[in-house]
Amino acid sequence: MMLQLVEAESSKKPSVKQTVLKMEHVTKRFGGLVAVSDFNLDLKEGELLGLIGPNGAGKTTVFNLITHVFPVSEGKMEFYGQDITKLNTDKIIRLGIARTFQNIRLFTNMTVKENIMTAFHAHLKSDLFTSVMFLPKYQREEEYIQNKTWELMKEVGIEHLADYKSSSLPYGLQRKLEIARALATNPKLLLLDEPAAGMNPDETLELNQLILRIREKYKLTIIVIEHDMKVIMNICERIIVLDHGVTIAEGTPEEIQKNPLVIKAYLGAGDEDA
Repeated sequence: MMLQLVEAESSKKPSVKQTVLKMEHVTKRFGGLVAVSDFNLDLKEGELLGLIGPNGAGKTTVFNLITHVFPVSEGKMEFYGQDITKLNTDKIIRLGIARTFQNIRLFTNMTVKENIMTAFHAHLKSDLFTSVMFLPKYQREEEYIQNKTWELMKEVGIEHLADYKSSSLPYGLQRKLEIARALATNPKLLLLDEPAAGMNPDETLELNQLILRIREKYKLTIIVIEHDMKVIMNICERIIVLDHGVTIAEGTPEEIQKNPLVIKAYLGAGDEDA
């Protein structure tokens, strides 16, 4: 009986979540400028992390280091235990890391549907011969891509704009298209760089709901860079604050809101948006 009780108690213990991204003492120098200094991160599976700080704080540089847009000057990065410090961007995407950009990067001469379909091709298994000969394997993949593209357009609410040129979309809808493109790469970790930029309050509210919904549906781990504190405080469980590449605070939204350094430097005492 005692053994059974012990077993019952142990079964109630919460499972330990796996580390998705680990960054240890990561530093990036551009000549004499230190853009990111001794940055550390242990990101758990399913977590929604906010990364905040003023312009020039090093936030986007962190994303660029993770995706190897820039090489790391010092330190180490692991993705699900695999060392990715020196992997190129294509390999990192294939492992399951996707991102959006502060400055939207869409194929402006392509339609909404075509923009999403191109993102799927990073995971195509058909070779050139199979595609040129239009063999059954290629046909199955193309049918899959067509179906998944429609699914993603519906997910972000732009299916009615499938045949519109991406350049004709309002800024807020272009942001949603970028998220759909990122999802098309089948990521495990999604990096969102200022997804609410240029959005009105209603669009921002929809974005919050979208981020929470896709995290649940696609089992994502997400890092968000955002200047809109309402977005960060409403959806993030943990927040890291950077200042000139240095981490000055880390904690829950409640802890960050009460942190004197953060209040003084970023949120502003009595800022209603905080």
